Amino acid sequence: MKFDIIIQARYQSSRLPGKILLNFNGKNFLEFLIKNLKRIQSINRIIIITPKDEYLKIFSEISKRNKVFHFSPQISENNLISRYFNCAKKYKSSNIIRITSDCPFINPIIVKKMMIHYKKNNLKFLTNNKPRFVPHGFDCEIISFEYLKKSYLFSKSNFDKEHPTQWIYRNIFQKKNESIKLFKSNTSKVRLTLDNPSDFFYFLKNIDILNKISKNTNYENLCKRLLIK
Repeated sequence: MKFDIIIQARYQSSRLPGKILLNFNGKNFLEFLIKNLKRIQSINRIIIITPKDEYLKIFSEISKRNKVFHFSPQISENNLISRYFNCAKKYKSSNIIRITSDCPFINPIIVKKMMIHYKKNNLKFLTNNKPRFVPHGFDCEIISFEYLKKSYLFSKSNFDKEHPTQWIYRNIFQKKNESIKLFKSNTSKVRLTLDNPSDFFYFLKNIDILNKISKNTNYENLCKRLLIK
């Protein structure tokens, strides 16, 4: 069973424009995320999907520099489900690991656990946030091409097109409850997603812990330290 990681990324953001290109300890957040994900064994390929806009060249250069793939079709910026589907179709991805670029600190161990569980149980969809046991910013979904295609074909509203797995949650997930509970403790009160300026300043304030949290096997203890501070 092969897995492709698809990272959705864009420059535009209403609350923090250019957030994924901000510098964090010598790297921008997107490259920080790529480096983390490259530590996962058995990944077939990593693909960055972006809108085809004036920032296309920046993302193309980042992809080349980090030796990952870049896909930027002529599709509306808000039609994410179409971008995901066409990317998976082009690269013949049978199982897609969906990661968002505003989650730079996701721990590879979490993704690997999910891959093992998904494969062992022959699943077609898996999430780690319903119910949530991991920090906000450690979100991950694994989707079969079959389910991604269904979501693409049946997502008619603008909301569903902008949120690629919402159709799956409403129409399949509720019936099969394909969620994961492989974590020792609940760290869902920790917020590690990059959404606004206060998140960025919080990351800089806790740079020592955050440099370790995506690399350490015992990330849960590091999360507890963030709650205490």
